[in-house]
Amino acid sequence: MHSLLILMDSKWLYVVLTLFLLEGMWCQGCLEQERIALLQLKSFFKDPWGLRNWGRGKENSDCCRWERVECNPSSGRVMKLHLDDVSGWHNSYLNASLFLPFEELKSLNLAENGINGFIENEDFHRLSKLSNLEFLDLSRNDFNSKILLSLSELSSLKSLSLASNYFQVSNLTNGTI
Repeated sequence: MHSLLILMDSKWLYVVLTLFLLEGMWCQGCLEQERIALLQLKSFFKDPWGLRNWGRGKENSDCCRWERVECNPSSGRVMKLHLDDVSGWHNSYLNASLFLPFEELKSLNLAENGINGFIENEDFHRLSKLSNLEFLDLSRNDFNSKILLSLSELSSLKSLSLASNYFQVSNLTNGTI
C-alpha cells in the first residue's frame, strides 16, 4: 500500500510539473506595449461603442480578448486588427507610427473611418517596418492620391483595398502623385 501511494504521488508530481512547464508555452495575454498602443488607438478613434471593452476594468486587461483584436495564440502578439467603422466618421489625420508596436500584425482593417491622411512624417512608409502585414483595408475613407507613394513601400502586402476614396484619375495617369 505504501509503495502504491508513492507511485501515485510521483505520477501527480509528473502531471503538475508537466502542466507548469507547458504553461510557459501558452499565451498569458497580450504584451504590455501592444496593450498601450491599442489604448492610444482607442483615444484616436473616439468611438465609445466600437471599442467599448478595450481596457475597461481589471478583468479586461488582456487585449487578446478585446473585440476587434486577434492575437497569435502562442506568442500573445496582435495579428489582426478589425478597426473598421469605429471613428464615428470624424475626418482626421492618423499617426501611422501607432501601429509599429504590432510586430506580428498580418491584417489591418481601417475601412470606413473618415481618415483624411496621415500626420506629416508619420505616414504609411513607417509601416514598412511591419514585415508581416499582408492585408490592408483603407476603403471608404477620405484619402487622396498622395497616399499611393507611401503605400508602395509595403512590400509584404498581398491584399490592399482603397475602394471609395478620393483619387483623381488625371494624377494617376500623368504619374504625378
